[in-house]
Amino acid sequence: MKQFKPFTTTLIGSLPRSKKLLALKEQTLLTTKYNEAYKEQLEKETEQAIKMQIAAGIDVVVSGELNRDNYMSYIAEKVDGVALLTMEELRELAANVGEFDKSLEEMDAADNTMCSPVCFDKIDTDVPLNSEELERLERMTDKMFKMTIPSPYLLTRSMWMKKVSSRAYSSRKELGKDVVKLLINEVRRLVSKGVKIIQIDEPILSEVVFTRDKGEQSFY
Repeated sequence: MKQFKPFTTTLIGSLPRSKKLLALKEQTLLTTKYNEAYKEQLEKETEQAIKMQIAAGIDVVVSGELNRDNYMSYIAEKVDGVALLTMEELRELAANVGEFDKSLEEMDAADNTMCSPVCFDKIDTDVPLNSEELERLERMTDKMFKMTIPSPYLLTRSMWMKKVSSRAYSSRKELGKDVVKLLINEVRRLVSKGVKIIQIDEPILSEVVFTRDKGEQSFY
């Protein structure tokens, strides 16, 4: 810990993406024609994000998570057994629509612009999640950096939709066991590659603990 200052600075993780990058990402979902252009723009903006942090005097830099739609939805792009659904699609699967709608309003996610990962089958617990981000950081900077992953609670809560997830898992708890395996394997993989700082993102647990009763189905 001697390498850290008394007040070491860093960023939470994500940074804004340009309209160009967003448009190219959307195109890659429709055709492979734009894959190379998207990759080049991603490289360019990631490098800019890192240089900006260094210029600002940030001690521990991040990639900016520019390849992620949000801090957990990218899991659906990596893990077999998981699909990315819109809020409207999730609503159709919710066991209690009223409870689900209430949770959306509380989290300011009541429109259809957000997507969330949902478990449809047994998940692959040994797939790399952050290898591409790690490769870019190692290539683009010599400064100390950190990797970010979503928490097991957050992923399990979001991925469980009883109507479809119960085909593969008997309960949310059973799904959670595999989610924990997935993240433990990722942490071990990152540590084995020399990563010194790993941040586990959990922005909503306090909301659930202090403001909501336990429910069968909600957005969080």
